[in-house]
Amino acid sequence: MARQVHDKDISATLDAASEWINRCLIGDGSIFAEDLWKLSVAREVQQAFDDHPDLGDDDFMTKLRGQMKSAPPSAQRLMAEMLWALLLFPSNMKARTKRQQVRDVWSLSREQLAETNTYLTDEVLAGIGSGGPGFNNYRPDEMSFLIAIAVDLKGRNKEDRRQILTGYDAFMAWIATVPQKGNRQFRHMLRYFAFPDRVERMSSNNDRRKILEAFGEGSAREAVNWSDRELDDRLMTLRTKLLTTHPSPILDFYDPLLKRRWAGERVVETPTGALSVTVPKEDDDAETTVVVADQTMAAEPRQSIQMQAKLAVIGATIGFRVWIPKPDRTRAGSRGAVRRPSRKEATKL
Repeated sequence: MARQVHDKDISATLDAASEWINRCLIGDGSIFAEDLWKLSVAREVQQAFDDHPDLGDDDFMTKLRGQMKSAPPSAQRLMAEMLWALLLFPSNMKARTKRQQVRDVWSLSREQLAETNTYLTDEVLAGIGSGGPGFNNYRPDEMSFLIAIAVDLKGRNKEDRRQILTGYDAFMAWIATVPQKGNRQFRHMLRYFAFPDRVERMSSNNDRRKILEAFGEGSAREAVNWSDRELDDRLMTLRTKLLTTHPSPILDFYDPLLKRRWAGERVVETPTGALSVTVPKEDDDAETTVVVADQTMAAEPRQSIQMQAKLAVIGATIGFRVWIPKPDRTRAGSRGAVRRPSRKEATKL
């Protein structure tokens, strides 16, 4: 179904995901070592991560290393594998960044993972599709959800795990019982990895609804109340219809030819002329927070924060609502409302 995409080969990532599911979620094995995915070790990870939250302003990796620093070596290594699994789907993070983050957490156990490890190659870590900015911003909640998945599965016998992860109906009934904070994107990622012939490669329901509406399979008002299963079913029906007329054997909803029909573009007038942009809608699964920003910045902030603040002002100037990653909001000056700059000021930005 969605095993092939228009612009890259994702087979290495799918093969790695399948191996992870079989070896680690159904079995008690490991991707990089031996027998890490056990209930006792998963609970040690849960204690270190969930029971000792870090609410400070540091980035996710700095906080994660601090949380796991005193955990047993087996828990540190399992956390590294959990991070690997969490980052397997998103394509909006470079493979080398994923590889380094996994190796950094593994090294807490005083062992080193080779960069050339089969499951750390660029081909495996290239990703399946974008997780959007919300996935990284809410990565602690996504990690907590993955930990809850592991603890739940490891509390079941192996045959029950196999039925859950090889049968779509059993999976859908089970995943609804796993505790999650908000609407987690990893539930879509795991569902796709387990059933790539049944589920589209989408990490949120926002795109699912937009596609169905654009192709006349349901209005936005109707689709907002549809469950994951209903959306999967309707997309499968739509895919079957489109394949009868699609010019290529690869039907990918993110192919520019198809995406143009559902993503939509908008032309806006800016101080320097017309600009064609794609306007994303709010995504309930990504849980992105929409904020506004002013131009007040702390003395000599780093260059990326300066650019971020300027982009926020530009976005507000042309009528957009502006999203800024949570850790950067104060530094980018997001305390007050946007002061719409004059035409002369906007031209200088």
